Amino acid sequence: MKIPSHRSRFVRRLAGLSAGLLVVAAGCATEEPSAGRLSCEGSSAGVTTAPAPDPSPPSAAEAVRRPPGAPFAVQGGPSAVLASTDGGGLDAYRVTPQGHLLRSRVGATGTDDQWRLPLGEPFRPDAAWVTVTAPRGADAPLVVASHRQDGERQSRWTLVSPPGERLLSCVWRPYDRLEHVEFAHSGDAVVATRTTRKPRLNGSSDVADRFVEIHSTRTGSLLGRFRSTDFAQDGALVYGRSGTTVIAHAVSDGRRVWGTDTEEELGDPRRKGADPVHLAGERVLVQARDARTTIALDSRSGRQVWRAVLPGRMEAVHPLGGERVLVQYRGGFAFAGPEGIEHTVTVPPPGNSGRQRLEHLAVIDGSATAAVVDGHDDSAPVLTVFSDRGEPARRPLRIPLPTAHVQAVLTRSAVYVLPWVPDGRQATLRAYDLAGGVPLWSADVPDRLTITDSAGPAPSLHAFRGGLYGVDYASGWILPSS
Repeated sequence: MKIPSHRSRFVRRLAGLSAGLLVVAAGCATEEPSAGRLSCEGSSAGVTTAPAPDPSPPSAAEAVRRPPGAPFAVQGGPSAVLASTDGGGLDAYRVTPQGHLLRSRVGATGTDDQWRLPLGEPFRPDAAWVTVTAPRGADAPLVVASHRQDGERQSRWTLVSPPGERLLSCVWRPYDRLEHVEFAHSGDAVVATRTTRKPRLNGSSDVADRFVEIHSTRTGSLLGRFRSTDFAQDGALVYGRSGTTVIAHAVSDGRRVWGTDTEEELGDPRRKGADPVHLAGERVLVQARDARTTIALDSRSGRQVWRAVLPGRMEAVHPLGGERVLVQYRGGFAFAGPEGIEHTVTVPPPGNSGRQRLEHLAVIDGSATAAVVDGHDDSAPVLTVFSDRGEPARRPLRIPLPTAHVQAVLTRSAVYVLPWVPDGRQATLRAYDLAGGVPLWSADVPDRLTITDSAGPAPSLHAFRGGLYGVDYASGWILPSS
């Protein structure tokens, strides 16, 4: 698996993918799958019975509207940060430099360590790329992943219960350096997207075929295989596409559950990453090769729910709960419900041909609200805040920014923005009123954290009642309310 640098645009996407099924995107591999590639110890019994997480965006925290107190540094590290169930702060799960998983309660006065689980040398952040995810929420097991490219290349996953008990540990030996790997939050399957090559009949060149493989963590055996360039998964089904058809296979045994002919060419099956399958809550979305026609299917039955034409190519889909999704396309965003597209918000694409950055998605006063950087004009970048109903739906708020590279997080009445600064320069956090975009305050903070260019909301800033928590792969700080 190709591991990006700590501050690359793919860091946050990798962290999210590590929470799902073990996925391998391999190139030039021709050998048959070997059971020895996957070995596991322990059991995932009981994991799959955990309730599915609510796909709705989280509710926004209360804002710090007055100038905050002085920030203080705390230990950073690969982490998952969740709102505590009692509403009093945040629960942070971090991997320490020694390779220990540490759970702490985060509050305005600091962090209170609750338990520590040694994971071993392979999980040291300086030895591998390590991620921590909570794919099914705070009451279900966490997934700690370690991907190592130097020396003996391998990927490891440890499933950990909320009280800190190791449930299942797996090691995957990759096919080659181009692999892309994920582990199932259910703990019972591994999915691998592989490339095989064979010579053309005239001998002029090789033809690449791409497949999705489903492996068992119980036996290491191959459960199923089907042709697809890409896939999405929800822990129960794996979704792919081939030609004009979208297909779903069961994680438990690899069998085909349904297939739906969309009557639209969905992309070239020989081209890696072409026209991916998007999964958001109860919906599977695909886009035709013409980059305009978008089809939404019911994830359990494969039934077509709606079909629409978008102004641009679909880049990501974000669940809003139930049958509602936010579709991110090149040039804007579209809110969609049971009947299709409800309304769109235009956000000009970045001038560097990159994608719009959805900085944060949260529920404010019952409305799904998003903060997006419009960086198409480097000399005048803007943070656009819009929602699915109310005044921000009719008239999005636009806040001028000092730079297009920022981290932003929404609260109930304010948005915090941390602009990028060069190494060695002072980082300054700024707060703006959501009612009109006027500045509320600014405060110097110890570190700028990681500024990413991910497809979806993946902040290293976390608002809570009483302050703001910033945590990165190597550092962290707390900014308490005054």
